[in-house]
Amino acid sequence: MRLDVQILKKIFPSILFNTADNIHLTFDDGPHPIATPRVLQELENRNIKATFFLLGQNVQKFPELVHQIHAQGHQIGNHSFTHNNLFFKNKIFVVDEILRTKEIVESIIGKHSQYFRPPYGYFNWSILSVLRNIGFTCVLWNVDSKDYKLNSKINVSHRVIQKTRNGSILLLHDNSETSQRIDSYLPIILDALLEKKLIFNTLP
Repeated sequence: MRLDVQILKKIFPSILFNTADNIHLTFDDGPHPIATPRVLQELENRNIKATFFLLGQNVQKFPELVHQIHAQGHQIGNHSFTHNNLFFKNKIFVVDEILRTKEIVESIIGKHSQYFRPPYGYFNWSILSVLRNIGFTCVLWNVDSKDYKLNSKINVSHRVIQKTRNGSILLLHDNSETSQRIDSYLPIILDALLEKKLIFNTLP
């Protein structure tokens, strides 16, 4: 985030940047055939629940992973259908991206979440207006792991562990960029935060 979260919360009160308590682990861009099962295994080993912001096009390709995410008690959020930057798109395009994903998730698990995370975290008043009209809440984060571009597991884990506080929403990714190394830093992050007695939970 370029601006302080407290300032952003005052300007955009409808957006969820953090919460009052617990910590919230979120994963973007899945489901992915390699990364997602690795994440699910690490979470299951520690009885941790997370929120997965899924892309509709990937849900369509890997419905069995959506079933697995849901069956293990995790929360499913909407991350658009194609991961297009919605900032300069018209409202019709934005609505279609969100509702297509909603419908395909519903067809697989029978329900959907009201949480939406815009691709790249880019939003404007038009997108927020669309979300309000169709009953979704915009969710961003206040701890960015930058796991998609930081190559060192030490850099990723240190960044997350150092910045996480009670109420934090953590951003990680289960996608092609992280698939070959997520199991090198995710266990470190989870164990360190558990050792700090922080409580993991899905979004409220």
